[in-house]
Amino acid sequence: MKTICIKTKLKKDLIEQVRLWFKSLNERLPEVLESLTNEGVYVESAFLDRQGDDLYLIYYLKAKDIAHAYAVFDASDLPIDHYYKECWKNYCEGREVLEELLDIDRIEK
Repeated sequence: MKTICIKTKLKKDLIEQVRLWFKSLNERLPEVLESLTNEGVYVESAFLDRQGDDLYLIYYLKAKDIAHAYAVFDASDLPIDHYYKECWKNYCEGREVLEELLDIDRIEK
């Protein structure tokens, strides 16, 4: 099991659109679960982080194989994945993979 946590700066003044993006993902849960299953992802979480006037998306992912999960996502033709890619392009700028210091889970393998 592999884990990755990404910090992505959000473009200014788009917080309501970002909230709608994730609200839509929550409302389309069967599609999201299909995508995660295809990718071999067990956990996907997103958090909003405020630092001064800047907003960041903190993204946490746990999968069998992170590289495989990204490859499947990149090649996906699922409408939910196309929607996600478009939102990421519109609302996010840059990304930084955070240094992992501890990763303990009790997920059955």
